[in-house]
Amino acid sequence: MLLVTEGTYPFVVGGVSSWCDLLLGGLPDVSWQVLPIVTAGRAKKPLFTLPANARLLPRLEIWSETLPGWKWRGLGRGDFDTSLPATLVKALLCWEGSRDSLVDALVYCRQHPDALSHVFRAEESWRLFLDALAPVVSERGETFGPPASFDLVDAAKLFQTLYWIARTAAAETPRADVAHVTAAGWAILPALVDRALHGTPILLTEHGVYVREAYLGAVRRKLSPGDRFVATRLSRGLALAAYAAADAVSPVAEANARWERSLGVSPLKIRVIHNGVTIGDPPGPLPGTGTVVSVGRIDALKDVHTMLRTASEVVRRFPSARFLHYGPVSDGEDAYGRSCRVLHEQLGLGDRFTFMGSTSDPKGVLRDADVVIMTSISEALPLSILEAMVEGRPVVATGVGGVPELVNGCGVVVPPGDVHGLADGVVALLRSPDLAQRLGTAGYEKAVREYTQDTCLSSYSDLLRAVADRGRN
Repeated sequence: MLLVTEGTYPFVVGGVSSWCDLLLGGLPDVSWQVLPIVTAGRAKKPLFTLPANARLLPRLEIWSETLPGWKWRGLGRGDFDTSLPATLVKALLCWEGSRDSLVDALVYCRQHPDALSHVFRAEESWRLFLDALAPVVSERGETFGPPASFDLVDAAKLFQTLYWIARTAAAETPRADVAHVTAAGWAILPALVDRALHGTPILLTEHGVYVREAYLGAVRRKLSPGDRFVATRLSRGLALAAYAAADAVSPVAEANARWERSLGVSPLKIRVIHNGVTIGDPPGPLPGTGTVVSVGRIDALKDVHTMLRTASEVVRRFPSARFLHYGPVSDGEDAYGRSCRVLHEQLGLGDRFTFMGSTSDPKGVLRDADVVIMTSISEALPLSILEAMVEGRPVVATGVGGVPELVNGCGVVVPPGDVHGLADGVVALLRSPDLAQRLGTAGYEKAVREYTQDTCLSSYSDLLRAVADRGRN
C-alpha cells in the first residue's frame, strides 16, 4: 500500500500523524510505503519511527530550490507542451473545471518530467496561461463570489504554484495495490497519475475537510484578494478532483461525510471510520486541583486566542483555576505563536495559564485535569478528546467537525469563538465535581462502546482489502 501524506507524518506531531502511526503499526500484515509531501525547509528529520512493515520514501519537497533527481535530456524546439499551465489553471480554478483535462495534464507531467522546466520558462506558456486565466478570474455565477481583483504579481505567483503542482505530479511513485491518500489536496496528485497510468485504486481518508479549512484559513489570514482567490479555488479544485477519482472515501466523522456529500461525493463511496484509542483500566477520580488541560498545536485553527480569553474569564470567576496547554507551535505559525504570547501578557494571566510545550505522554497530562478544554474552529474527530474520554475527564469544547458526536453526553459543547459559553462550562464543572465525575465516567463508557482502536483498525483493514480487490477486477 502507498500512504501519501501532506505536511504531517512522519515529520509533524499532531492528530493526523498519530493516526498514520496507528494505522501502519496496527496493520502489521500490510506492507506500507510512505510518500510525504512537505514544504521545503519545514521537515527536518522524522519525529516518528516507522514500524518494520513500512518504508519511508524520499519526500516530495514543494517550493524547494533543489533540482529534482530526474535524468535530463536535451529538448528541441516544439518538444514540450506550452499549453500545460493554461490547461492546469482552467482545470483547477474554473468553477466547473474539467477533471479529464486535469488528469491528462498531470499524466503528461509524469511522462515528460524533463520538459517541465522548459514549459514554465517559455514565453509562449506565459502568454497562453494569461489568456486562460482572464476568463477564470472574471467568472460570474450565483453560487460563488464576485470576480477577484487580480494583478500580474498574483498571476506570477499562481504560475509558480502550477509549476510545483506539475513537479509533484511528475515524481515517480512505486507501484501499489492501493494509494491511501490522507488529504484531499496536494496529496492526491501522485495518486491521480498512478490511477490513470496503472489503474491504482484510491482510498481517501479526510480528517479535516480540506475545502473548509482552506476557506477558514483564507478568512483568518490577511491575504490579498488575488491570494485569497487562488487559495480557495485551488483547494476546491484539488478536493473535487480527489472526490471524483477516489474509489472510496473514509471520513473520520459523520460531519465530514455531510460536507463530502454536499460537494458531490456519492453516498455509496462513503464509509465513516471513527478514530480509535487504546482502552485501559477504568480511570481514577478527578484530582480536584482546579486544573484545566488542553492538548494541541498552537495554530490559528486551534483558536488559542479564544482559549486565553476563556481562561481569563474563568480565573476571574474561579480564582484557583489554572490552565496548562501542551503542544508546539505549528510549522509556519510562528507569528500566531508570538501573538498568543502577547495576548497572554495583555490579559495578565501569569502562571494561571502556562504554555507547557510538547509532551510525549498526552494521556498522562490529561490525568492531571479536572476539565479538558478545546477551542478549535476546525476539527475532525480529535484524538485529544478521545484520550480525555478514556481517562475519564469531562470535556468543554467547541462544536466543530465530529466534536458533538464525541462530547454529547459526556461534556459541554458551545459554538466556536464563544468565550462566555466556554467559561460557563468550565466554571460549572469546576464548581460541581460530582457532575464533572459523572460526565467523565460517561465519556469513558462511550469510548469503550464506540471508539476502540481494534474497531478502527479492523474497519480500515476490511476497506483496504475491498478497494484493492476492486482494483484487480
